[in-house]
Amino acid sequence: MAGKIFINYRRDDSIAIAGRLHDRLAEAFGRDNLFMDVDNIPVGINFEEYLNNQVAQCDAMLSVIGPNWLNAKDETNQRRLDKPDDFVAIELAGALARNILVIPVLVDGTRMPMASELPASLKPLALRNAIQIRNTNFGSDTEQLTTKMREALALGRPEHTQGLMLLWFSTTMMATFLLTISAFLFALMVFFSVTENYTGAMAAMVATLAFSWVGGLTLAREESVRMFGLVISVLGLLALAAIVVSPQFFQIDLIDSSIQRSSLNMSIFFMIAALTFGSDWKKIASVPIGSNKGTTPMPMAGLGVRWVKFLLRAANTPWLAGLFFLLTMQFVSLTWQILYRLTDSVAAAFALAGVQLLVVGFCYFQYRKVLAAVPS
Repeated sequence: MAGKIFINYRRDDSIAIAGRLHDRLAEAFGRDNLFMDVDNIPVGINFEEYLNNQVAQCDAMLSVIGPNWLNAKDETNQRRLDKPDDFVAIELAGALARNILVIPVLVDGTRMPMASELPASLKPLALRNAIQIRNTNFGSDTEQLTTKMREALALGRPEHTQGLMLLWFSTTMMATFLLTISAFLFALMVFFSVTENYTGAMAAMVATLAFSWVGGLTLAREESVRMFGLVISVLGLLALAAIVVSPQFFQIDLIDSSIQRSSLNMSIFFMIAALTFGSDWKKIASVPIGSNKGTTPMPMAGLGVRWVKFLLRAANTPWLAGLFFLLTMQFVSLTWQILYRLTDSVAAAFALAGVQLLVVGFCYFQYRKVLAAVPS
């Protein structure tokens, strides 16, 4: 069952977008799991008391912030947020005081309010990560919001935490791999530019942008990137196959048995990436692993129960997860060899390895932030 979601908004600021958001979230979480004061409040009861009770029961609150939300004034020219009877402020303050998940939803480019602009009871709102919703891009923006909400609400359901953690672990590992490849492609672009091979430099630049873009969105767990990730993984496999099969792939004499073996090694990770991007991330995140029914989502079902349990242990153990992240360096050793053969410079290869190690550290740090958010 989905958690209860409270939609907090100001009528004369964002009623239209709040209504659209309600209808879209009702499709994803069920209308009974949403509260919006327009049509949910019974007649003849204390409005404030009822709202406080609803806030106490919710698992998450969406604070819809439009262009007039911060400085809206009443008929006496007093800012509404500063008034003790402002229901928007009452609802928000209640959620923040109870440490309920509050997600600011910024409408059409509205900026996030600063703590200095908010009443004391609402100052913690300024520290909450916000998400943008644009009328011109409403479909994809709400899809992104829905994905983030599913993840956040799943953290409160221990039976679903395992699948969610396995998704986070695998996607962050894939992002690490793709971003280390993009560092190599950037080095290739520099080399080709210095040697005045502008065609090669242009191709390397396009590939760098593609790998960086897909890697960044994968790190953010944007499900919309799955198709692009699958395409890049397949293209990577084809390029490695060309290296293994044809010594003339790069049209220079740098392909030997050592590089071919490293190519086979890297191809393993590209195959894992293809499986990850080709799987339904929502199912992986929502299906309990190792339940009484033995349910294990794809692509994990084919790995065996023991291997899945080991991956779960790695995903939930900081030092073991760090070891897995470091092991990605082994799968990109081909990039060091190619750069060394091209430049005849050990320093260039070491510099690339150092940059890639920084990328690994950054991605591991991002994963640790996720791990810290999971209840023990």
